[in-house]
Amino acid sequence: MAYVHPTHQADCNSPGRAYSSALLLLAIAGLLIACGCASSSSTCISAPGTATLTWDAVSAAGLNGYKVYYGPAPGVYLQGSGQGISVGDTTYTVTGLSSGTTYYFAVTAYGSSNESSPSNEVLKNIP
Repeated sequence: MAYVHPTHQADCNSPGRAYSSALLLLAIAGLLIACGCASSSSTCISAPGTATLTWDAVSAAGLNGYKVYYGPAPGVYLQGSGQGISVGDTTYTVTGLSSGTTYYFAVTAYGSSNESSPSNEVLKNIP
């Protein structure tokens, strides 16, 4: 029979631990899409140097919002860990992107004391 340290068992069953797990699970399940504009129409035109991101909402108690990360290579973001762009909605337009560059994007959900793992990563080539 395996020994379970009482403190560890209490930590794993705490509301904070359950909340963290819910954010992680829901954020990973979320779908991130990089579009040329906010409209779902295939004929919409976006401003140069922009990428509009949309993702599935996370429904968890204590959710403060989302953080957007982007950079020039897969998994390499201009924002450090925990320093993503804070967003309160499930759509965000990144501006000021350089022409002729491919950008990679990911989103996390965050609460007052934790942040989920990143969503799936998407890319967009900026013409």
